[in-house]
Amino acid sequence: MGREGVIRRVKPYLLHGEQYYEIVYSYADEPDALRQARVAHTNIYASPEAGDEVEIDAILSVITEIRKKE
Repeated sequence: MGREGVIRRVKPYLLHGEQYYEIVYSYADEPDALRQARVAHTNIYASPEAGDEVEIDAILSVITEIRKKE
């Protein structure tokens, strides 16, 4: 089970021909604490956008998956 959060900014980029995203996000229970992560396209839903409400799975503060809340 992940933590609820909000994506604040998204910057897509290619690395060796693979799609990645630089994500700035905050957790719902810490809205003023911005965090940053780089996530491969395989670990995030298609077309992430700023303002999306998400669930974030992480192990030892490393994001393993981001899912859009419905």
